[in-house]
Amino acid sequence: MKDDRNRSVRLLWETPAEPTRGPKAALSQARVVEAAIKVADAEGIEALTMRRVAETLGFTTMSLYRHVPGKSELLDLMVDAVWGETEQTPKTTWRDGLDFYARQLWSMYCAHPWLLQLTNARRMPGPNAMTRTDAAFAVVSGLNLKPEEIVAVVTSIGQFVAGVGRTMADRVLAERETGVSEEDWWNDRDELWEHFTPERLPMMTHIWTTGGYERPLDEFEFGLARVLDGLAVFIEAEERQREAPLVRRETCL
Repeated sequence: MKDDRNRSVRLLWETPAEPTRGPKAALSQARVVEAAIKVADAEGIEALTMRRVAETLGFTTMSLYRHVPGKSELLDLMVDAVWGETEQTPKTTWRDGLDFYARQLWSMYCAHPWLLQLTNARRMPGPNAMTRTDAAFAVVSGLNLKPEEIVAVVTSIGQFVAGVGRTMADRVLAERETGVSEEDWWNDRDELWEHFTPERLPMMTHIWTTGGYERPLDEFEFGLARVLDGLAVFIEAEERQREAPLVRRETCL
Protein backbone atom coordinates (compact mmCIF):
# COMPACT_ATOMS: atom_id res chain seq x y z
CA MET A 1 0.00 0.00 0.00
CA LYS A 2 1.38 3.37 -1.02
CA ASP A 3 2.29 5.70 1.85
CA ASP A 4 0.24 8.88 1.46
CA ARG A 5 2.41 11.41 3.32
CA ASN A 6 0.13 14.18 2.09
CA ARG A 7 -2.28 13.05 4.79
CA SER A 8 0.22 14.31 7.39
CA VAL A 9 0.65 17.56 5.47
CA ARG A 10 -3.09 18.16 5.58
CA LEU A 11 -3.36 17.19 9.24
CA LEU A 12 -0.43 19.39 10.28
CA TRP A 13 -0.94 22.46 8.15
CA GLU A 14 -4.72 22.68 7.70
CA THR A 15 -7.42 23.26 10.31
CA PRO A 16 -8.92 19.84 11.03
CA ALA A 17 -12.48 19.31 9.91
CA GLU A 18 -13.95 17.47 12.84
CA PRO A 19 -16.77 14.96 12.17
CA THR A 20 -20.24 16.47 12.45
CA ARG A 21 -21.92 13.29 13.65
CA GLY A 22 -21.80 11.91 17.16
CA PRO A 23 -21.50 13.68 20.53
CA LYS A 24 -20.22 17.20 19.83
CA ALA A 25 -16.69 17.86 21.09
CA ALA A 26 -16.61 14.45 22.83
CA LEU A 27 -13.41 13.64 21.01
CA SER A 28 -11.13 15.74 18.83
CA GLN A 29 -7.79 15.53 17.09
CA ALA A 30 -6.26 17.75 19.77
CA ARG A 31 -7.48 15.45 22.56
CA VAL A 32 -6.10 12.39 20.79
CA VAL A 33 -2.71 14.03 20.36
CA GLU A 34 -2.63 15.24 23.96
CA ALA A 35 -3.47 11.77 25.27
CA ALA A 36 -0.84 10.16 23.04
CA ILE A 37 1.85 12.52 24.35
CA LYS A 38 0.90 11.63 27.91
CA VAL A 39 1.22 7.93 27.15
CA ALA A 40 4.64 8.41 25.53
CA ASP A 41 5.86 10.60 28.42
CA ALA A 42 4.73 8.16 31.11
CA GLU A 43 5.29 4.79 29.45
CA GLY A 44 7.72 5.38 26.59
CA ILE A 45 7.18 5.53 22.86
CA GLU A 46 7.32 1.73 22.64
CA ALA A 47 4.04 1.59 24.61
CA LEU A 48 2.25 3.94 22.22
CA THR A 49 -0.50 2.29 20.20
CA MET A 50 -3.81 3.57 18.94
CA ARG A 51 -5.48 1.10 21.29
CA ARG A 52 -3.53 2.37 24.31
CA VAL A 53 -4.45 5.97 23.50
CA ALA A 54 -8.11 5.01 23.09
CA GLU A 55 -8.06 3.30 26.49
CA THR A 56 -6.78 6.42 28.23
CA LEU A 57 -9.55 8.47 26.62
CA GLY A 58 -12.30 5.95 27.30
CA PHE A 59 -13.17 5.49 23.64
CA THR A 60 -12.95 2.64 21.18
CA THR A 61 -9.88 2.36 18.97
CA MET A 62 -11.98 2.83 15.84
CA SER A 63 -13.28 6.17 17.12
CA LEU A 64 -9.73 7.56 17.03
CA TYR A 65 -9.45 6.93 13.30
CA ARG A 66 -12.16 9.51 12.67
CA HIS A 67 -9.64 12.14 13.83
CA VAL A 68 -6.21 10.61 13.07
CA PRO A 69 -5.87 8.12 10.19
CA GLY A 70 -3.01 6.10 11.70
CA LYS A 71 -0.06 5.88 14.07
CA SER A 72 2.41 7.41 11.62
CA GLU A 73 0.28 10.54 11.29
CA LEU A 74 -0.28 10.58 15.04
CA LEU A 75 3.47 10.66 15.63
CA ASP A 76 3.84 13.59 13.22
CA LEU A 77 1.14 15.48 15.12
CA MET A 78 2.72 14.65 18.48
CA VAL A 79 6.14 15.88 17.40
CA ASP A 80 4.79 19.19 16.18
CA ALA A 81 2.64 19.59 19.29
CA VAL A 82 5.67 19.39 21.60
CA TRP A 83 7.55 21.79 19.32
CA GLY A 84 4.66 24.12 20.07
CA GLU A 85 5.67 24.08 23.75
CA THR A 86 8.93 25.85 22.89
CA GLU A 87 9.40 29.58 22.52
CA GLN A 88 10.45 31.21 19.28
CA THR A 89 14.00 32.55 19.13
CA PRO A 90 13.89 36.34 19.58
CA LYS A 91 15.79 38.74 17.32
CA THR A 92 19.08 39.30 19.11
CA THR A 93 22.79 38.65 18.55
CA TRP A 94 23.58 35.46 16.71
CA ARG A 95 25.26 33.86 19.74
CA ASP A 96 22.50 34.73 22.21
CA GLY A 97 19.92 33.63 19.67
CA LEU A 98 21.50 30.25 19.03
CA ASP A 99 22.04 29.76 22.76
CA PHE A 100 18.31 30.42 23.30
CA TYR A 101 17.38 28.05 20.46
CA ALA A 102 19.59 25.30 21.88
CA ARG A 103 18.08 25.65 25.35
CA GLN A 104 14.57 25.44 23.95
CA LEU A 105 15.49 22.21 22.19
CA TRP A 106 17.10 20.84 25.35
CA SER A 107 14.01 21.64 27.43
CA MET A 108 11.82 19.92 24.84
CA TYR A 109 13.96 16.78 24.84
CA CYS A 110 14.13 16.67 28.64
CA ALA A 111 10.34 16.93 28.87
CA HIS A 112 9.76 14.39 26.09
CA PRO A 113 12.82 12.10 25.73
CA TRP A 114 10.85 9.74 23.48
CA LEU A 115 11.33 12.31 20.69
CA LEU A 116 14.91 11.15 20.37
CA GLN A 117 13.89 7.54 19.83
CA LEU A 118 12.10 8.54 16.64
CA THR A 119 13.94 8.79 13.37
CA ASN A 120 13.89 12.22 11.75
CA ALA A 121 14.39 10.72 8.32
CA ARG A 122 11.35 11.63 6.22
CA ARG A 123 9.42 12.79 9.26
CA MET A 124 6.83 15.28 8.03
CA PRO A 125 7.57 18.71 9.57
CA GLY A 126 4.75 20.78 10.98
CA PRO A 127 4.18 24.52 11.40
CA ASN A 128 5.49 24.72 14.97
CA ALA A 129 8.80 23.04 14.11
CA MET A 130 9.18 25.11 10.96
CA THR A 131 8.46 28.50 12.57
CA ARG A 132 10.99 27.77 15.34
CA THR A 133 13.60 26.80 12.76
CA ASP A 134 12.80 29.82 10.62
CA ALA A 135 13.34 32.14 13.60
CA ALA A 136 16.71 30.47 14.29
CA PHE A 137 17.70 31.06 10.65
CA ALA A 138 16.65 34.71 11.00
CA VAL A 139 18.96 35.35 13.96
CA VAL A 140 21.93 34.19 11.86
CA SER A 141 20.85 35.93 8.66
CA GLY A 142 22.45 39.25 9.59
CA LEU A 143 25.94 37.73 9.37
CA ASN A 144 25.94 37.81 5.55
CA LEU A 145 26.61 34.11 5.39
CA LYS A 146 25.72 32.08 2.33
CA PRO A 147 22.27 30.47 2.53
CA GLU A 148 23.81 27.01 2.84
CA GLU A 149 26.05 28.27 5.66
CA ILE A 150 23.04 29.63 7.56
CA VAL A 151 21.47 26.17 7.35
CA ALA A 152 24.73 24.50 8.43
CA VAL A 153 25.19 26.79 11.45
CA VAL A 154 21.68 26.20 12.81
CA THR A 155 21.84 22.49 11.98
CA SER A 156 25.10 22.19 13.91
CA ILE A 157 23.36 23.46 17.03
CA GLY A 158 20.40 21.13 16.52
CA GLN A 159 22.60 18.09 15.97
CA PHE A 160 24.68 18.82 19.07
CA VAL A 161 21.62 19.12 21.30
CA ALA A 162 20.08 15.99 19.80
CA GLY A 163 23.32 14.07 20.35
CA VAL A 164 23.55 14.95 24.03
CA GLY A 165 19.81 14.48 24.38
CA ARG A 166 19.94 11.00 22.86
CA THR A 167 22.37 9.90 25.58
CA MET A 168 19.96 11.30 28.17
CA ALA A 169 17.01 9.55 26.50
CA ASP A 170 18.88 6.23 26.48
CA ARG A 171 19.44 6.55 30.22
CA VAL A 172 15.77 7.31 30.82
CA LEU A 173 14.77 4.26 28.77
CA ALA A 174 17.26 1.99 30.57
CA GLU A 175 16.04 3.13 33.98
CA ARG A 176 12.42 2.60 32.95
CA GLU A 177 13.12 -0.92 31.67
CA THR A 178 15.32 -2.07 34.56
CA GLY A 179 14.19 0.01 37.51
CA VAL A 180 17.88 0.65 38.26
CA SER A 181 19.29 4.17 38.20
CA GLU A 182 22.30 5.05 36.05
CA GLU A 183 24.46 5.69 39.15
CA ASP A 184 23.48 2.41 40.83
CA TRP A 185 24.13 0.43 37.66
CA TRP A 186 27.71 1.74 37.35
CA ASN A 187 28.38 1.40 41.07
CA ASP A 188 27.56 -2.30 40.76
CA ARG A 189 30.28 -2.95 38.16
CA ASP A 190 32.98 -3.98 40.65
CA GLU A 191 34.42 -6.62 38.34
CA LEU A 192 34.96 -4.01 35.63
CA TRP A 193 36.77 -1.60 37.94
CA GLU A 194 39.26 -4.33 38.85
CA HIS A 195 40.67 -4.01 35.32
CA PHE A 196 41.41 -0.32 35.75
CA THR A 197 45.17 -0.60 36.32
CA PRO A 198 47.99 1.88 35.61
CA GLU A 199 49.66 -0.64 33.31
CA ARG A 200 46.65 -1.23 31.10
CA LEU A 201 44.81 2.12 31.27
CA PRO A 202 47.25 4.72 32.59
CA MET A 203 45.26 7.88 31.83
CA MET A 204 41.85 6.48 32.76
CA THR A 205 43.29 5.13 36.00
CA HIS A 206 44.82 8.51 36.77
CA ILE A 207 41.51 10.28 36.12
CA TRP A 208 39.66 7.66 38.15
CA THR A 209 41.97 7.84 41.19
CA THR A 210 42.05 11.65 41.20
CA GLY A 211 38.25 11.91 41.20
CA GLY A 212 37.80 13.07 37.61
CA TYR A 213 34.79 10.84 37.11
CA GLU A 214 33.23 12.07 40.36
CA ARG A 215 33.13 15.69 39.17
CA PRO A 216 31.69 15.45 35.66
CA LEU A 217 31.12 18.68 33.80
CA ASP A 218 27.60 19.32 32.60
CA GLU A 219 27.53 17.71 29.14
CA PHE A 220 25.05 20.16 27.72
CA GLU A 221 26.53 23.36 29.16
CA PHE A 222 30.15 22.48 28.37
CA GLY A 223 29.38 21.21 24.87
CA LEU A 224 27.12 24.09 23.89
CA ALA A 225 29.72 26.66 24.88
CA ARG A 226 32.37 24.87 22.82
CA VAL A 227 30.10 24.57 19.77
CA LEU A 228 29.29 28.29 19.95
CA ASP A 229 33.01 29.07 20.36
CA GLY A 230 33.76 27.07 17.24
CA LEU A 231 31.02 28.81 15.25
CA ALA A 232 32.41 32.17 16.41
CA VAL A 233 35.80 31.29 14.91
CA PHE A 234 34.13 30.35 11.61
CA ILE A 235 31.98 33.51 11.53
CA GLU A 236 34.92 35.79 12.34
CA ALA A 237 37.00 34.16 9.61
CA GLU A 238 34.20 34.70 7.09
CA GLU A 239 33.92 38.37 8.10
CA ARG A 240 37.67 38.92 7.71
CA GLN A 241 37.60 37.33 4.29
CA ARG A 242 34.78 39.61 3.14
CA GLU A 243 36.51 42.72 4.49
CA ALA A 244 39.94 41.91 3.05
CA PRO A 245 40.82 44.20 0.11
CA LEU A 246 41.13 42.57 -3.27
CA VAL A 247 44.78 42.10 -4.24
CA ARG A 248 45.45 43.20 -7.79
CA ARG A 249 47.61 40.73 -9.61
CA GLU A 250 50.37 42.12 -11.84
CA THR A 251 50.49 40.55 -15.25
CA CYS A 252 53.39 40.41 -17.67
CA LEU A 253 52.72 41.96 -21.04
